Amino acid sequence: MSPRTFRTGVALLAALAWFVTAVGGWGDVGNAVARTAAALQARQSTISPERSAVRAQPLAEGEEFGLPTQISVIGDQLLLIDRYRDEAVVLLDRHSGTITRSYGRAGEGPGEFKSPWSALWDEGKLAVLDPGLNRITWLAPDAESPTFSLEGTTRISAERIVTGFALAPDESFVVTGFMPAGRLARMDRKGATLATLGLAPATDGLPPARRSEAQQGTLRGTPDGSRFVLTSRFASHIEVVDASTMTATTMWGPERFQPRAGRYETRFGYLDSAPMRDGFLALYSGRTRDEFPGRANYGSEVHEFGWDGELRAVYELDSDVISIAWSEADRRLYAVRHEPVPGVVVYGLK
Repeated sequence: MSPRTFRTGVALLAALAWFVTAVGGWGDVGNAVARTAAALQARQSTISPERSAVRAQPLAEGEEFGLPTQISVIGDQLLLIDRYRDEAVVLLDRHSGTITRSYGRAGEGPGEFKSPWSALWDEGKLAVLDPGLNRITWLAPDAESPTFSLEGTTRISAERIVTGFALAPDESFVVTGFMPAGRLARMDRKGATLATLGLAPATDGLPPARRSEAQQGTLRGTPDGSRFVLTSRFASHIEVVDASTMTATTMWGPERFQPRAGRYETRFGYLDSAPMRDGFLALYSGRTRDEFPGRANYGSEVHEFGWDGELRAVYELDSDVISIAWSEADRRLYAVRHEPVPGVVVYGLK
């Protein structure tokens, strides 16, 4: 499967949501915390960050992978979502790179996936988000074999297409995606919307297809659920949400840009993030499709931010990668790359 096929799949999902028109202001469907949340604060570092070149060490790569699109650290394991592999959910040993469990097959029935997008670990169970079926599939490790057992599914309200989710301290989900209003939403375990949160992206002057791009991003939560990091795929800012107050702080990278009207002049911004104890890492592209045909949706820079918004460091990677994850235990950055062959690489950061 080629990177071009992967890009086509992403474009098709965006096309499903071209009709979404962003609405300004705070949305609210009954949550008091959302009603009283403060306006966005804008911060940008005025300090020139340290830049360091870092080299990848291959961990696992080859024909056993299709085109992985998301990676997460779960203890001594790495969780991959690889929708171009027959078994799209993959667990790897974080030290050896050996596949320890895998699960899934294409389809729309129980335990099947149409477009698995992201996943998270919740008290011994794996939750896999599938926007194509608008549901979450719950899996548990099988005691008798290197796979998972199906535990159930959660249907998501049809009013939005959810493409990212994280666990809140109250055991609800915070979700992002193509929203009729707001930037985020809180969702209960049954898939019902509790509240919409945040300001919808500004889309004035953008054609419908570009409006959907303004809502694209990845959502990651800290292990303790105290903060959520929402990247903007076609803009150069990141929103960090405090879970206790549900207020968001906007943090900018070295460049400032928003989604643009033309497909080929649209610049890719932050593709993914990886929360740390005292801040977070963000994978940055900064490329346009015109300048980098077939490579704009990859990044080769990782920006380190403090929770106060300061851009502390820039790491220059020697590979184009599409997703990142961080291990606090040994300060290692794990990344997914597709070339020269699909797989997982490791970077040691200072």
